[in-house]
Amino acid sequence: MSAAEVFAGARLKADLFARGNSRLIATFDFRTPGREGFRALSPSRQFEKNGFDQLVIRSAGNDWFINPETPALEAALTEAARGYGRVQALGYSMGGYGAFRFAQALGAASVVAVSPQATLDPGTAPWESRYRKEARGFDAAMGDLGPRAVPGLAGVIVADPFKRLDMAHAGLIRAIFPKVAIARLGFGGHPATKALRQAGKAWITQKTAMSEAPGPKDITRMHRRWRRKSPYYWTALAGRAGLRRAALAAKARDMAEKLAGAA
Repeated sequence: MSAAEVFAGARLKADLFARGNSRLIATFDFRTPGREGFRALSPSRQFEKNGFDQLVIRSAGNDWFINPETPALEAALTEAARGYGRVQALGYSMGGYGAFRFAQALGAASVVAVSPQATLDPGTAPWESRYRKEARGFDAAMGDLGPRAVPGLAGVIVADPFKRLDMAHAGLIRAIFPKVAIARLGFGGHPATKALRQAGKAWITQKTAMSEAPGPKDITRMHRRWRRKSPYYWTALAGRAGLRRAALAAKARDMAEKLAGAA
């Protein structure tokens, strides 16, 4: 598929894969350790097959899309989304933040975000210890979701309830976007669909993102049905059980080893 450049900066890019559909889905880049420059464009055939044009937003660095080019990107996204009957968004971790940050500019009706952050601002989230390097360059005002609130925004935040920091971010986001629900995937990891991916069922996230009424039930049900096929799930369960439930921990470690060996 060929793309039309919507925005081409040194630090941010947006490309539109247009097929004349009335629905648009915007996808946002995720954080990549050791990133050096833009990832290759990789549009989803599933979106095209299901009647969506796709707008791919990428960043050259792990900056959560917040840099001097952000205002120009924001304006370009508004123009690109103009004329579509419905706009939806999908993102993972940093990309989940991006989906909420630009939902207003896109005129998005819904967002599906997997393990997103609400902010990197140390003043707002002093407990966020994973991204301290990135937080040093984070513009708190430009990155604030509050002024970009969309009161009627529907959607789902997918998070592992045993990932304390991810749940804290989910709470901050829901205070701004109150109609967004949380799908709690126990021992799903970060991102919370890690166990689903190992079980070969991560496609449920895209399916939910394409729904006109995205909710937590389908993702949660899929996770509960297939989590036992994931080595990560059993490893995380073993770690949680620890010494308090030694027999369960031993069984979980054994299951993780068997699944890893089979893979």
